Amino acid sequence: MEDGLSNGSIRTILPLATITAASMLTMDLYLPAVPAMQRDLGITVAQGQLTIAIFLLGLAASQLVWGEMLHRIGPRRCVQTGLLVLILTSFGCALAPDLTMLLGLRLVQGIAAGAATVVVPTVVRATLPEQDGVRGIAAIAMIEAIVPAAGPVLGTALLLIADWRTTFAIIGVIALVTAPFALRATPLALPGTEEEAGRVGYRALLRNWHFVGLALAHSLSFGALIAFVASAPQVLPAIAGTGQSGFALAQVCGVAGFIVAASQAGRISSRLGPRHAIQLGALLHGLLCTALCIAWWSASLSFPLVLGFWAAFCAVLGVRGPTAFSEALAVPQAQLGRASAVMVLALLAAGAVATQATAPFLPTGQLGAVALTMTVLSWASYALVARYPVKQASVRQTAG
Repeated sequence: MEDGLSNGSIRTILPLATITAASMLTMDLYLPAVPAMQRDLGITVAQGQLTIAIFLLGLAASQLVWGEMLHRIGPRRCVQTGLLVLILTSFGCALAPDLTMLLGLRLVQGIAAGAATVVVPTVVRATLPEQDGVRGIAAIAMIEAIVPAAGPVLGTALLLIADWRTTFAIIGVIALVTAPFALRATPLALPGTEEEAGRVGYRALLRNWHFVGLALAHSLSFGALIAFVASAPQVLPAIAGTGQSGFALAQVCGVAGFIVAASQAGRISSRLGPRHAIQLGALLHGLLCTALCIAWWSASLSFPLVLGFWAAFCAVLGVRGPTAFSEALAVPQAQLGRASAVMVLALLAAGAVATQATAPFLPTGQLGAVALTMTVLSWASYALVARYPVKQASVRQTAG
């Protein structure tokens, strides 16, 4: 459809979006509960942070495994397995008697949450028409923007009436309730993969420059995003002069810009074409970050300017991101799951590297270092798509 999703596409996307949200809540709903958990278990702040780090380790480590399993046992069984383990570990965390048990459960919970990050975009890209695929991935991306913003707020409110263990119990209940709807929308197998699933692997995928180029470019732009998000609580209060409320306002502006733009990603991609939408987005990111650097260098940086920059950066990513993700997944059907896994792993890695690149400068509150990092990453991303990677001859097999 030109102006929106078909009813069939909506019936596929909405249930899949629920398991994406449930998986993300294992991090975002839990974050406000960490201090309470530390007090209850009698552990240090560093030990409390380990419950976050080990979850992310499990999530990252699971990507390539789920990408392979998707083709071997099918998307529905992957979702069944992931949700079952997610439910069990959530209730297990609620009952964990000590830190050792909690860390083990959080590691397995991260592995289970990885099923959604691989299966959902793969199913959307494999089963929907191309433009509905872009819109579908944009819808999933909107969920991924809303949950990190709303999750901590809901988690904080929950702690007013319950303890940290209840947080995990509620995550388990949410996953349990969403499971039947998600499983009904998830196919037993991806179309066109039955004969080739065991004969292609990650090596063949990484020889596909169209995929590798777009995956790297998208990861670099995501790294620029994370460089700002991870640094903002340290550097924005000094610029805003309002404490942490300045960071909260920036988050609202960024999420709002992303959601508004992502809701139009399919339409814009259809009108410009995916290639031009991605190239224009990469160019705008480079120009925006360069402007931020110039403003910082000339000492003309103000908080309203930073808010405008951040809203614009996120809005551009709201269009470019879903289009780039969908285009990168234009690989042979037998490689779709592996491609999705590599994409998510690359995003996680880029975010980690960008965070560490800016960390040494944060004690002095240097937004200039953050702006420079974002500028380098954005122009590197543009360089990868300026000469658009050519698709392989057999990029996409016909379903059915």
